[in-house]
Amino acid sequence: LACRADGDPLPSTRCARDGGPPRTRGSRAVSRADAGRYVCRATNKHGSAIRSVIVTVECERRGGGHGN
Repeated sequence: LACRADGDPLPSTRCARDGGPPRTRGSRAVSRADAGRYVCRATNKHGSAIRSVIVTVECERRGGGHGN
């Protein structure tokens, strides 16, 4: 998931799955195992802000080809 934040100075951001293994960056395939709570943290010299989102995966692609 992309995590964006504004601030002065511009904060660094990090988004990670809460309680689960991190995904490989750039991986676009999604499965039901990716469902769960994701936490985004934005931090600069003035402090941090944290937000979370619940991700639900309703179906997953099966097979290796397109149109499956």
